[in-house]
Amino acid sequence: MKYTIAIFIIILFISQAAQACTLTKGYRSTARLPNIQANNDSGLYYDLYHKAAFNIGCQLNIIRSSKKRIMRQIKNGTIDFYPGLTFTPARAEFVLFIPNGLPSLDIGLTRIDVEEIKGPEDFAGKILLSTFGSTELIRHQHALVVKRPSELSHSIAINHILAGRADVYVDELSTIAYLLKDNLRKKELKYHLNCCGGLTDLTMGFSRKSIHYSEVENTLYNPEKPLSFDNYPMMLGSNSIAYRFYQSLLLLKANSYTDKLYLQYFGFDVHSIQTYNEDTEEKIKD
Repeated sequence: MKYTIAIFIIILFISQAAQACTLTKGYRSTARLPNIQANNDSGLYYDLYHKAAFNIGCQLNIIRSSKKRIMRQIKNGTIDFYPGLTFTPARAEFVLFIPNGLPSLDIGLTRIDVEEIKGPEDFAGKILLSTFGSTELIRHQHALVVKRPSELSHSIAINHILAGRADVYVDELSTIAYLLKDNLRKKELKYHLNCCGGLTDLTMGFSRKSIHYSEVENTLYNPEKPLSFDNYPMMLGSNSIAYRFYQSLLLLKANSYTDKLYLQYFGFDVHSIQTYNEDTEEKIKD
């Protein structure tokens, strides 16, 4: 009898421990290729976050629904995190933005013979292709002409550049890289990696109401600077599972696992950004 009770207690303890370390990821029901499919959860996000959770002894649970419903559940803490979320002050009231190791970078796309675009001034004399209703930026002011078609998909934009109907198109690196990964004419095109703001981090949003979350004051926060994912009054408490999860993501980045995933799914070597920046710095020194 004592032996049976002991086994029951051990099973109960293991079950509770597993439940206590289940991280729930929420995502909209539609696809975001190649990060996640519509009819299943496979993709870059699964490979990255499943590995990070596994490495700290946690399971990964995934809930798919409308983004509005997912965000509501993140707000109340029933879902732990959203895998790729852009910082806004309103969202920061209920999530903490944490770098996930993936790059975020707006780049310019031109034909191969266009000279390097290093800043807004280099848009002078060029026809800039932009989405209808897009925010007016400095590069728009410098461009010779800004074309804003009423319906402009990413594929149509690439075709406009190839056909010479526009000189440059700006979008996020991952979007362009994925579209060009298997494009037979990609060698006719050129990436401009330093034209449009520079490299930053893609962030996930972790619920501040999650049972796996705790926070402490961020001593590096500067109230004189605008709020951002890397300038916020609070930071992860080191005694939380969320903190261990973040450290696991940092380790995956450090050992190149994350960069290899990016190359696998997007066909783009993230190290080329670093190499490009280092070469640019050397030219400036010279």
